[in-house]
Amino acid sequence: MKKILHQSGKGNSTSDGMDIAICAFNKEMNLLEYAGANRPIWIIRNGNSAIEETKATKAAIGGYTTDEQEFIKHKISLQKNDTIYLFSDGFADQFGVTENKKLKTRKFKEAILENINKSMSDQKTNLDSFMENWKGNMEQTDDILVIGIRV
Repeated sequence: MKKILHQSGKGNSTSDGMDIAICAFNKEMNLLEYAGANRPIWIIRNGNSAIEETKATKAAIGGYTTDEQEFIKHKISLQKNDTIYLFSDGFADQFGVTENKKLKTRKFKEAILENINKSMSDQKTNLDSFMENWKGNMEQTDDILVIGIRV
């Protein structure tokens, strides 16, 4: 990544790191392989009301992270109707108009759990509405990406 981002550590080179979650799904074995750089993965098993979090490696890709940094690859068995979520930090970091505070992860989890029994399309609509109501006329402070996949 440092080579791609032209991060030599000299002169005008950038030092920005990147947080990322990446996964691959083996459909035949119902096996998910996940690795994260400061970004976890959340799984809700078959519509349960609890989020199972697999934590990321606490390091970014690129930036000040050493070239020797290794990222832990997790293997997670999935079952029919499990729902996985990958996301940027933008949702939780968004400031709200009424409190002028960040939304935070706890409220983001609550928003996910309130919609878990809905279709993925309805979840998207409801999360979009939730965010619009939260931020009101506040400027969006960061990228916001939420990926939800139901097995």
